[in-house]
Amino acid sequence: MIGLLSTSCGLSKDELAGAAHPSLPPGRSNSDTGTNADSGIGNSESGTHVDDNHTGSSPGQTVALLHPQPPVITIEPPVMLDQPTEQNTDFLSPQGAKLVALTFDDGPDGHYTPAILDILKAKKIHATFFTVGTQVKRYGKVMRRIRDEGSEIGNHSYAHKDLSKLDSNPILNQIKWTDELIHKQIGYVPRLVRAPYGATSPLLKQIVKDNGRELIGWTVDTRDWAGSSVAAMRANVNKNTHPGGIILMHSFGSKHVSNTVELLPLIIKDLQNKGYTFVTVSELLAAKAHSNHAKTKQG
Repeated sequence: MIGLLSTSCGLSKDELAGAAHPSLPPGRSNSDTGTNADSGIGNSESGTHVDDNHTGSSPGQTVALLHPQPPVITIEPPVMLDQPTEQNTDFLSPQGAKLVALTFDDGPDGHYTPAILDILKAKKIHATFFTVGTQVKRYGKVMRRIRDEGSEIGNHSYAHKDLSKLDSNPILNQIKWTDELIHKQIGYVPRLVRAPYGATSPLLKQIVKDNGRELIGWTVDTRDWAGSSVAAMRANVNKNTHPGGIILMHSFGSKHVSNTVELLPLIIKDLQNKGYTFVTVSELLAAKAHSNHAKTKQG
């Protein structure tokens, strides 16, 4: 996993109320299946005729009470993820280049995400968008624009749930459903995964690794989701960005994202003046892999 994780993110855990239950496919609404609290054993008013000369349960009822039937246990089969089909990225950075990746979580949407894309296009910069399945389903046109303009797309779960608190199958469903929606919109299954709130667990890390994915964190949290001022965010980015860094911002999920749109051209200018080159997360990973390989050969 690359980057430092924190537990902040734009969407609150309650803002996506109404999203599908982990055991239901995308598009299905929650429904109470209901459970019968009765044990299946008749009560004393069962209607069975009792002879006046006999008291107590019949022999059959006695056996049922002494030897109740075990409960039926249904074991769900494990959810299987498709392997990523996103094209491999090979990026060799010039010697001494200072690379940084801009990332945007929780979108897409129909307002802030297009505004961010307008800025990136004007500046000829590519970024990485970690998208939420419920939003992908609504804004396919924006998803295709992200792809067509050279930025990349990662999986940010289906309903922005805290994956660190889920068991295996619910985690896999959150990733799988978003994979399917992303593939439908842009034609590939992504390789990058970012956990909502930055909340990870050993189980989540193992699932991501076992399925050929990369779990991506960040090194600079702008705190745009919390309503930080443009001036405070700009100072934060300038102070804490270092070569190989990943900057966290949002393209949906908070009324404060308008500040993000205002911030973006300012930090692009600041970092370019410091000699930074903007890359996607996959390009950053590829550059680091080349660098590590070179160091290994030298060592």
